[in-house]
Amino acid sequence: MRPSPRRRLTGLSVLFFAVLLLAALPRTGWAHAVLMESMPADGASLDAAPAALSLEFNEPVTPVRIQLLDGQGRDIADPQGALAENNRVRLALPPDLPRGLYVASYRVTSADGHPVAGSFTFGIGVTPAPTTGTPPVDDPSRAAAFAGLLLRAMHYAALLAGTGGGLFLVLVTGRWAPLNDRLKPALCVMLLMAGLSAVLLVGVTGVTLAGQPLAALATGAPWSTGAGSSVGLSAGIALLALLCSACGLTIEARSAMGPALLMAGSLLGAASLAATGHAATAPPRWLSAPLVGLHGLMAAFWVGAFWPLSMALRLESPAEAARLTRRFSRIAIGAVAILAGAGMVLSAIQLQSVQAVLSSGYGWVWLGKMLAVLLLLGLAAWNRQVLTPALDRSGDRNGGRAVRSLRRSIGLEMAAAGTALLLTAAFALTPPPRALHASEEKPPAGFSAVAVKGGLIALIDVGPASPGRNGVRLHLQNEDGKPVAAREVTMNWELPSAGVAPLRHALTSFGPGFFGADDTTLPLAGQWSLHLEVLIDDFDKRVFQTEVPIKDTPVSTEGASTEGIPTGPNLR
Repeated sequence: MRPSPRRRLTGLSVLFFAVLLLAALPRTGWAHAVLMESMPADGASLDAAPAALSLEFNEPVTPVRIQLLDGQGRDIADPQGALAENNRVRLALPPDLPRGLYVASYRVTSADGHPVAGSFTFGIGVTPAPTTGTPPVDDPSRAAAFAGLLLRAMHYAALLAGTGGGLFLVLVTGRWAPLNDRLKPALCVMLLMAGLSAVLLVGVTGVTLAGQPLAALATGAPWSTGAGSSVGLSAGIALLALLCSACGLTIEARSAMGPALLMAGSLLGAASLAATGHAATAPPRWLSAPLVGLHGLMAAFWVGAFWPLSMALRLESPAEAARLTRRFSRIAIGAVAILAGAGMVLSAIQLQSVQAVLSSGYGWVWLGKMLAVLLLLGLAAWNRQVLTPALDRSGDRNGGRAVRSLRRSIGLEMAAAGTALLLTAAFALTPPPRALHASEEKPPAGFSAVAVKGGLIALIDVGPASPGRNGVRLHLQNEDGKPVAAREVTMNWELPSAGVAPLRHALTSFGPGFFGADDTTLPLAGQWSLHLEVLIDDFDKRVFQTEVPIKDTPVSTEGASTEGIPTGPNLR
């Protein structure tokens, strides 16, 4: 028996998606945050042990695992000592590390809920061998990432169909419609599938973030990690949305609260989509997150109507089915316009240029999704302009052919929407061009040093360490790596070789143990002396001193402090 044209088209669509997805997926890490700078720098040779590791990313991250491995592969740092502060992660190190080679390994969660992993080397008293790149290794979490792709696609489809189906009952069929009772059981099944996939996605996300195989789902750690990520927040909001929708379906015909709960469920479902993901966390977040929520709400109305309309065409008379189709179509015009507008703005934020469409994996996935969306729009226009009027003209006696044509078209819409949702889920596996651009915009190299005075550690960053305006950052901490508050911090700059009188500036407190100034002008190149006066309280004052080379061409340097520890390039 030869397959029908419709089945052949569906098979070709699935094949096209599979080829596109495999071609677009990156061969290495799937992170959306980018490491901008490390201290010590990769390949740095230090005269003495650093007090801490410091990593700066292009966006806020949450540490999952930060390690320092010695030459024997032993983890010698306390994993609980990692502290995140905005875009920075710091790990306090044991005092008096011996000479040798060290490997710093990190795994953090980016703001969009995706893992960022990497490593770098440095030496104390020795020079690390130059590296030309590390060969790719098998990531045990790769299978978990693909499982997450399928779960995410299933969650999107079930969430939009379930909550959007509730919108259909409120806005299209209305209360007490006989069709509603025929639709509710299947809508409840969709809500259940959305809830199960949301819960499973939390665990799979935890496995992926921790870099573990799927078998680790049997332990509690991945579930805790996933629950603490933005995916856990999204799942919590989604479960609340599903509960509202389920209660709304239960009492829809008996109470005015039913439609209100169905509307609340759809709004919360859209909010859950805006709580995680690269699109929702893209800067400026005040714009991108609401746009994702609005995009999701309009998509729920559109996708959630497919199955109810198909059932109406099967169960209702042609005249009643035509009435419901026309009513849906009138509302859908505005919904689709908003959906497309929000999608265009989000695409512009993520892609940033037309060239990125064909030059990045993200762009190829986006292109595949746009083809599926164009097919959806074409089918919707065909239904509105051709098939629905034909159903109107056919009447109840001769409406069978028109009904079958419209049901086939809606079936194709379901397939196209499913492909679009699968490709949307695939966005999680490849970084958007905006993140790739951020990695190319690293700040100019500067100077960093660590000084120790009476058990108090000062991490000093100066950038770009060239004549003109410079920024200074100071982190004060004790030997355990905990921040130390200070009442007042001032700095004095001197250039003895040029006879420059001391330049005095006050540092502003940015938080516990964190101080800075962005308007420090150093007019000449040379070896400047920096004196930092730290007033802890009325009876405790510490003075730190270091030499800061200010060069005409900013280059990566190593700091030297009178009591301190050189640590390589700064973090701005």
